[in-house]
Amino acid sequence: MLKVDTDSSDCEFSVFGLVDFRSSNGEVCLRSTPKRSSGFTLVELLVVIAIIGILVGLLLPAVQAAREAARRMQCSNNLKQMGLSLHNYESTFKKLPPALFANPFASQYDDDGFGWMVAILPFMEQQNLYNQINPNGQPGALGRQEVRDAFYPGVPNPHPGAATMVSSYRCPSMALSEFVPPNFTIPGDTIVRTLDPVQGLAVGAAIGSYKGAGGSCYGDFGMMHKLRERPSSCAFRDVTDGLSNTIVVAESAYVTATGSTGIKDWPTWIGAFGSGGDETVRVNGRTESPINCQCNPNSMIRAINDDCAFSYHTGGAQFAFGDGSVHFISDNISSDTYCNLHDRRDGNVLGQWGQ
Repeated sequence: MLKVDTDSSDCEFSVFGLVDFRSSNGEVCLRSTPKRSSGFTLVELLVVIAIIGILVGLLLPAVQAAREAARRMQCSNNLKQMGLSLHNYESTFKKLPPALFANPFASQYDDDGFGWMVAILPFMEQQNLYNQINPNGQPGALGRQEVRDAFYPGVPNPHPGAATMVSSYRCPSMALSEFVPPNFTIPGDTIVRTLDPVQGLAVGAAIGSYKGAGGSCYGDFGMMHKLRERPSSCAFRDVTDGLSNTIVVAESAYVTATGSTGIKDWPTWIGAFGSGGDETVRVNGRTESPINCQCNPNSMIRAINDDCAFSYHTGGAQFAFGDGSVHFISDNISSDTYCNLHDRRDGNVLGQWGQ
């Protein structure tokens, strides 16, 4: 006889709620069990959510690191392209362009003129942009209105072509705005600063990420410098330390404060807009100009001067060398070694310095 009983006390054995054994009176005893819900309990849901949160927390830094690696690679490619363009320029003209086409004889114009990135535009597949800019080497053509009116009558501000964003001139990691604003709060500061009136015509010009290497702690003996310092431009034959041992282009994109409420040195790729503006197109390897200027993109207000290489990649910056190679150099590099890398003819032996 089959017996169904929810109380298995009369059964001798019970296995998973179903018993197929004889009870004491000889009947087959089957135990029924309550039907279990197919949904998740609150505890199970909380565990799943916690696991997903942990996985996202582990995955997000990896995604961010992968994106930064891609941006850094693009930045390296930009430097490579500029290095090759400088080689083509030197092959064509038998010398490199000066960092700044400013007046080598008049001090009021020595920091005002078109920069070296304008000179290499035809070799960067930007001939049309070069024609639009129509550079004629006139010092003061960017920053002084009377000179602009004389040589470019009726031309609006900023100078034609200055507001063009050239992708190869901008590192994708850079956080500065695309164009020079009239007002800006430097990262790490709380003051809304106004552009120095001396460089006021720069408003609206496109911002770049790279500058030429102008000199070292031994003097203005870099591969690119303004004409005021070296009226004759450098040729590859003048780089006696070797092209593979000498920096020609550096990452550098930051601004500095002037006075209590001013700001200057926006890195405009087209050139410099007025007195003291040569730092917009070149860097130096002096001891007081270390890589990243003893600050970072979030504390830019603490930059110790305006001549530094400066990047948005953690731990250092990328540089193009005279041979066209690109290297990442740590901001912990020896100051002596860094100085030597910027000098084309110091004759010093280099130690370990980059990647």
